Amino acid sequence: MSAKQQPKSVAQNIFGLFTNVRVLQIVAQIIFLILVIFLVTSIAKAILDSLAAKNLVPNLGVLNNRAGFEIANADTYTPDDSYWEAFWVGVRNTFRVISLGLVMTTLLGVFVGISLLSTNWLVRTIARVYVEVIRNTPLLVQLFFWFFGIILALPQIRQAIQIPPESAFALPIRYIVYALALVFTFFYARNRFADDWRRIARFPFVLALIIAAEVGFQFFRSAYGVFGTETLLYVIISVALIAAAWTQLQGTLRIRVIAVIVGQIIGGLLFAFAIIPSGALSPTDLTPFIYISNRGMILPEFLPTARFAEWLAFFALGVIASIGMWIFAGQITENTGRKIPRVLYAIILIVGLSLLGWWFVGQEPAPTTVPVTAEDGTVTFMPLEDAQEQNLLTTEEYLQYSRVPFEIRPPRVQGARVVNGVLWQAQYVALLLGLVIYTSSFIAEIVRAGIQAVPRGQVEAARALGLGYAQILQIVILPQALRVIIPPLGNQYLNLSKNSSLAIAVAFADAVQVTTTIMNQSGQSVVGIVLLMIFYLSISLSIAFVTNLVNKRFQLVTR
Repeated sequence: MSAKQQPKSVAQNIFGLFTNVRVLQIVAQIIFLILVIFLVTSIAKAILDSLAAKNLVPNLGVLNNRAGFEIANADTYTPDDSYWEAFWVGVRNTFRVISLGLVMTTLLGVFVGISLLSTNWLVRTIARVYVEVIRNTPLLVQLFFWFFGIILALPQIRQAIQIPPESAFALPIRYIVYALALVFTFFYARNRFADDWRRIARFPFVLALIIAAEVGFQFFRSAYGVFGTETLLYVIISVALIAAAWTQLQGTLRIRVIAVIVGQIIGGLLFAFAIIPSGALSPTDLTPFIYISNRGMILPEFLPTARFAEWLAFFALGVIASIGMWIFAGQITENTGRKIPRVLYAIILIVGLSLLGWWFVGQEPAPTTVPVTAEDGTVTFMPLEDAQEQNLLTTEEYLQYSRVPFEIRPPRVQGARVVNGVLWQAQYVALLLGLVIYTSSFIAEIVRAGIQAVPRGQVEAARALGLGYAQILQIVILPQALRVIIPPLGNQYLNLSKNSSLAIAVAFADAVQVTTTIMNQSGQSVVGIVLLMIFYLSISLSIAFVTNLVNKRFQLVTR
């Protein structure tokens, strides 16, 4: 056996291991890990010994003790509940801020970001000033401004700002229908006949048709229940208007105008036969549905009735059908290139099935008589309509006997007391405004940069193909801009969720403030901090997970 083939001794093997670079790196990492564990355990032991000396050893069982403090606008919470219940109230309040804040800041940020690229000098300048001022002002200062400078400076609840003002004007429902039909007709004509302004000039004729139809409706009101000269005159006017629309207009625009007039004829006939109640389309005073005061904002109250679950099944069916239609229409477009208005069809499916469900649940018979409990405790039976008119039913009974899926109850203020409605307290409104406006300034810059990252040549090529602005935005700009927008947008969502912890500056009972109160009363500071860290870490990881999924959907796939 030669010298090269002789086996190495144990000492040589050990020496070779310690001269191997990879082995040295592993040993160094193990030593560093041991040192970190030793340091952490030493600090933890010192903290635990200090807390034990003060009889404050971390104990989750303390959270089951009675809280003993109140939380504003916490309907299901009382001071007799445990610390756990108080903590979950703070968690729910934080979720209220974050969930609504993410939606509002996205909409506002996208709007301002597009305005930064506007060709209108005034719009572009206002958006630029907005972004520069808001983005370069500390968030804490803005929270103080909104709470102390704006919200608390508003009038008291007795003189609250009403939207719309009470009894300011009376507006018939059909006027809203007229306005919507007018706006739709104008935009349809502008988009359809953009190359022929003579056709767009016929729009005032459409306005004249609607005014004439309203005149005819007034004839029916004067001849309510009786077919007289006014009714015959209205029919003659309607026929003349249909003939004029047929000769003056063309294509689908002609059909839409005639549909408006025919609808007026049908509505007038139903009104004349008393099928529609006499006051159904008459002017009605609009009651305020929003009150704004130094106590916050009072919004309408949404109350689901006993028939809400049945109607919700129709709504869910509409959503499922629209999703199926969206996928199927997308496959047709991909295979044939034929453009299908998926958004319009989805809206028609959802709204149509929702209205069908509303009609279906309304057909269920309501009880003719209901039990009513008097103040002395006696129970008497009386007709349902009489009990409703005399306001003898409780809220639960009213919702049980209602024939609609849900009731929207507008707010009502009596003196300094809110009778109906949902109160968004001043602290919540100030925090929400501060977070939304501050974060939207950063999102606006992200949207602007994402849109400008799309090569200008592609936009010009799309215009050369004859695509409209909406088509260019949907097909060319957004799919490429979202690849640039989504990653930094996710960072701003994370910033908003973490910045919500500044709610303590305006005394809003979020998770941080409630946990701080718990720590001050129980002395369990370690437990409180750990709970907060786990809570915000869960929110951040959830937002990051969703944004990563969306980013993966829009990223450019390459080999």
